[in-house]
Amino acid sequence: MDNANTMSAEHDAAMIEELHEVLESGELVLFVGGGISAAAGLPTWRQLVDLLIERVRDQVGDELVVAEVADLARSQRFSEAIAAAEHALGPEEFNAFVEDALDDEGLDPPRIALAIAALRDRLRAVLTTNINHLLERAFGFEWDTLWRVTDEVAWRRRFILKLHGTLKVPESWMFTRERFGRSIADPAVRRALTAVLSKCPMLLVGFGRADGDFDEMLSDIHALSGSSPPPRFVLAPSASLTPYRRTTLVDKGFALLPYDTSDGSHDRALAILERLSAAPPRALASRPPRSIVPPPIPDLELPPSSSSPGVSPCELAPDSSGDDGPVSVPASLGAPRRARLSEPPASPIEVFFSYSESNRDLRDKLETHLAILKRKGVIRGWHDGEIGAGEERDRALAEHLEAAKVILLLISADFLASDFCYDVEMQKAIERHERGEARVIPVILDACDWEGAPFGRLASLPRGGRPVTSWVNQSEAFTDIAKGIRKQVEQLTQNPS
Repeated sequence: MDNANTMSAEHDAAMIEELHEVLESGELVLFVGGGISAAAGLPTWRQLVDLLIERVRDQVGDELVVAEVADLARSQRFSEAIAAAEHALGPEEFNAFVEDALDDEGLDPPRIALAIAALRDRLRAVLTTNINHLLERAFGFEWDTLWRVTDEVAWRRRFILKLHGTLKVPESWMFTRERFGRSIADPAVRRALTAVLSKCPMLLVGFGRADGDFDEMLSDIHALSGSSPPPRFVLAPSASLTPYRRTTLVDKGFALLPYDTSDGSHDRALAILERLSAAPPRALASRPPRSIVPPPIPDLELPPSSSSPGVSPCELAPDSSGDDGPVSVPASLGAPRRARLSEPPASPIEVFFSYSESNRDLRDKLETHLAILKRKGVIRGWHDGEIGAGEERDRALAEHLEAAKVILLLISADFLASDFCYDVEMQKAIERHERGEARVIPVILDACDWEGAPFGRLASLPRGGRPVTSWVNQSEAFTDIAKGIRKQVEQLTQNPS
């Protein structure tokens, strides 16, 4: 037995060393499961289904319908159980209930999420099935958040892709296997995911036997990874890796890093992530992050990001393995922060506002929220209101649209209906974006059907694509937009190609 334990320990050490080497390559993609959410006190898949069963019982009252959902849950067919509950409750009631049940507002990101965030300077990207905002908050909102797979996923870095959607946009949710399957069957989606999974090593963490679609998800990854996939690691509780599942995963080329949870603790998983994050990051000069803007831009001083969310003593719930008995987790990890550089740019980065005249007031509010960047000489905003007397309007617009390094598309129904905004300014902006000459940022001002537009594949602001006018406090929306723009500008100045 001792010899077996020694061999297992040696195997794990070798596997962790290999994982560390992959991390240092700068190409590792983390795939994060629902265990992260459960660690913060949000419901697991099983607990969410149990809550939905009670809701169906209260709202519908038909025991036959309740029994149908409960039978699916007992068979651990959680996605089907959720679909059945949605059918019973109706979309409006279902969406409101789920959004309330999974809302992470007021919850600290769990230590396991902070351990993942501590790796961010050496990761390429994060994929996740979580729809809440815990990971974004653990990352200090430093990374862009995407919840649709677009072509840019194939080449971008430093983003969180939420494969099952995002909390505040119910139409984006991919709870059911059928809906998720349809989404990845789209040829463009498959191309983008294949481009990532066929060349980027991956570490899966936060999954376990409570994840009803885990095996199917791994099959999807395997199918999209090509015939010669890069290294793929699975960090999971031993209890979730049954003999058949172990054999299946190994046959598909997944390297297993099981950890013991007999005492209800997930400390081993946390220790592995801590060990990885404790190693000094690779020299940035050896692998510069990709930037879409080729001209070098001098470094600048930027206001510091808001401090990381305070983390009070918490417990890591039995989220992945299904074991009982929450236990305390280790001390905070001290995630590394990017260094801020001290000298302002030689000249401000020009930010071009493309907008409909009917949205002038909202444009003015956004410009006000960018005041700190303007005061520091980091950016210079430009729009048609800057055109002086006697200047030729069309010529001035064309010159500044061609010169800007950041182009803000202020999206509303009026913008989409404007021939000049859509056919002239937006088309020119997209052309420059695709040539790597500028960075285009859609800013969603008002609710409209914009997803099918040429800019629909780009990450938008506010985060999650929630329109500014739908926020109770619009200042919070503009603050979110301003922070997002600041981060984009920071990337342009710190990562010139």
